[in-house]
Amino acid sequence: MNIEIVGVHPANKGALLMLEAIRAQLAPRFPNARFAVPFTWPPDQRIKYGLWATVPNDLGRVDFSKWSSLVPARLLRPLGVLLPKDIDVRLDASGFAYGDYWGPRKLNRRLVGPATGWKRAGKSLILLPQAVGPFEKPGMAEAFRAALRGVDLAYVRDSVSMAYVKAVAPDATNIKQAPDFTNLLKPELPDRLSHLKGAALIVPNERVVQGDEESRKKYLSFLAQAVRELQARGFPVAIVLHEGSGDRALATALNSQFSTPLELIDEDQALVTKAVIGAASAVISSRFHALVSALSAAVPALACGWSHKYRELMSDYGCEDFMISLTQPLTWSERIGALAAAVHDRDFLQALSDRAVHQRRLSETMWKDVIELIEARQA
Repeated sequence: MNIEIVGVHPANKGALLMLEAIRAQLAPRFPNARFAVPFTWPPDQRIKYGLWATVPNDLGRVDFSKWSSLVPARLLRPLGVLLPKDIDVRLDASGFAYGDYWGPRKLNRRLVGPATGWKRAGKSLILLPQAVGPFEKPGMAEAFRAALRGVDLAYVRDSVSMAYVKAVAPDATNIKQAPDFTNLLKPELPDRLSHLKGAALIVPNERVVQGDEESRKKYLSFLAQAVRELQARGFPVAIVLHEGSGDRALATALNSQFSTPLELIDEDQALVTKAVIGAASAVISSRFHALVSALSAAVPALACGWSHKYRELMSDYGCEDFMISLTQPLTWSERIGALAAAVHDRDFLQALSDRAVHQRRLSETMWKDVIELIEARQA
């Protein structure tokens, strides 16, 4: 069986965590399965993770997947490339890729195109839990409805996304809600990083500033204030990078404000990054999956996000008040103080742990349904 995973890329540790979580669930059940990702992945990364390559249908202006069938499979297989006709299951783990923010092209090329005729060919197409919507711009609602007709199962991560879906497809019966499934991963912290146990971590995200210089200044001002206030309360503070050069630039700008720069954690393995976050005492993050890594390990976290998915995630863990607004600087100190206090609040930590257990059970139920669907299709 050949399983294609789209919507993940090695530059994003959150995406790599989804890849790891998918294989952790499916590899034991389907030991002979080949896992594949689009060949836009760097070859060394595909080799590193033991992945095959597929021809992407959302690359540039041309859908190369439509023409790839003209190339004999005997020429591609030795190169580790699978043709679209070879794929039995397509798992879409995009995270957040379908809605007005991204526009119609990505929706039509990555989702609507493969969905067309997919069931007729006896293949499975599953949208793993992700944030979606809204679908208010011209053509978006029609395209998403068309996609749903070809999808076997579609999961959304939050109630806001579900409301967006129901607004355009109220009669759809293949939509379910489930949390982000990286909450099932429990990696161990390497001994070489044991000094980070109990640290307070800052996880920046360049998308928060949206290329706006004023927003960038406010964001860096908040992060610097958070560092100073946490250090004043006795917390050792470090910066964790979750993705790319933009986040690194923010970390460099933040460190320039201190006479003693903070330790910068930029691990190659996403599972190690998750382990570092899970061993922290407190986390301030603008990266969604860093928040999942913290909350699922019952680590108090403060979110400074850029879309509805952040508030919905915090609500799932009973942490609705642990949100930062960059437009309300007078509230920053209070929120940072609440985070610091939560570290020592046994009742809060127990409630957070209970929520984490509940969220993991929801993910387990989701995977049970997904595996049953795949097994039924393969029978």
